[in-house]
Amino acid sequence: MKKELGVVMLLSAVLLSGCGSDKLETDTQGAGDSSSTQVTTQPEQGSDLNKKLIQSSDDNKVKLFAINEKDNEVQGTTLELNGKTKDFNWTFPAVEEYKPQVYFADVTDDGTEEAVITVFKNRSPGVYLEEIHVVKSDDLSEINIENPLEIITKSVETSVQNNEGSLNVTVKIGDKQHELVHEGDSDFEYKKELNFGGVVDYNVVNNKIVAKVDGSVGIGEYVCSLTVNYKYDSATKMFTADKIEFSPINE
Repeated sequence: MKKELGVVMLLSAVLLSGCGSDKLETDTQGAGDSSSTQVTTQPEQGSDLNKKLIQSSDDNKVKLFAINEKDNEVQGTTLELNGKTKDFNWTFPAVEEYKPQVYFADVTDDGTEEAVITVFKNRSPGVYLEEIHVVKSDDLSEINIENPLEIITKSVETSVQNNEGSLNVTVKIGDKQHELVHEGDSDFEYKKELNFGGVVDYNVVNNKIVAKVDGSVGIGEYVCSLTVNYKYDSATKMFTADKIEFSPINE
């Protein structure tokens, strides 16, 4: 489902920067429990055949059904896991290209798999936004996850210097500093810091949740990616940032 971003016009971008380190303190920002009904147990014959199957995990242990479709949008979903079902108010386009991704993996590292669902929220030229939901196997409750944009704003320092159209970009994460040069427009007045919020892309890699957040120097001009790697904090019972990795975006 991976995507190519047009470099045209950045909509709904969140402008963020901040300070901190690779090992991070946590906020209480998270997904919350977006369910709307009680957990119910399915009869032995299996899934609710009256609902449209949207997506399932590779092993078919997690299934996602549409409750309602209207105006090319799925409005509400039913999650089926371990013979139990629960409704959630998740919405996303009813388009094959933007189907949710469903994983069944032990992302909490406690020996029990969780359902992980990434839901597409917005795409326009230069913009790709997803949200993520992590659901426990036993009671189908959601586990909060720290917002990657809040992590970046408090944990990353950036600067952009325009030298006659040659942009010197610096990204500092803890005690590590990364630099790159981007050819821009000498007549354009660029912001002094990178912009984040136009691209938020979640994945599960080797049983770990990661969020790729791209940084731009202007309208749709992406120059680098910051990958937030998450770990489960048993004390706060939420996913918090473990480390942030930097990579340049080659033009």
